[in-house]
Amino acid sequence: MQKREPVIFQIGWNACINCGACVAVCPQGAGFISAFDTIAVNRPCDIACMMCEDICPVTTISHQHLSELNGKKEVIEWLQAQHTK
Repeated sequence: MQKREPVIFQIGWNACINCGACVAVCPQGAGFISAFDTIAVNRPCDIACMMCEDICPVTTISHQHLSELNGKKEVIEWLQAQHTK
């Protein structure tokens, strides 16, 4: 598998059907079922294989490259914003 630039994934909570396909296919184990019974990702993905995006039956997973987020403060704010949507 070719190494790519690390990314942060965003899951569209309103469209997600909680099928778990993205969690099952992730070679890094980045996705998980949260305490609120929703799919969540709690860390950047180092390999950016995009298998989760490819397998999502409702195409509600998107990503942003870490280089597009200009520093730790922006990454933290971005992650917090994703969990409040």
